Amino acid sequence: MQNVQNQPGAFHSTQSQVNSGLGQEELRGVAELLVRVRQGMERERDHVDDYEVCVGFLDTVAEQQLENPEGRAVAKGLLTKIQQKCGGVPGLVSLIASTLSAVSALA
Repeated sequence: MQNVQNQPGAFHSTQSQVNSGLGQEELRGVAELLVRVRQGMERERDHVDDYEVCVGFLDTVAEQQLENPEGRAVAKGLLTKIQQKCGGVPGLVSLIASTLSAVSALA
């Protein structure tokens, strides 16, 4: 940033800005939830519609840059589709809902 005059009589004072971005702890938390979703899907494989498709969706979610809005939008859309295909597995549906909430909270 440039030198600014931010108060009367102040010459050559400076301003700064720090862009903290998303914390690594939050991103790690989402990654851990994705691992738990994958484990849950594996355990309940027989009750998940289109298991292989869901695994592909989950892989795509894991590849998203959750630091940007586009990546979060893709992740939320795919997690919603996975959740719909896991409608008969209550524990898995709630885990996916938690993951959706965590991704939404990154905004």
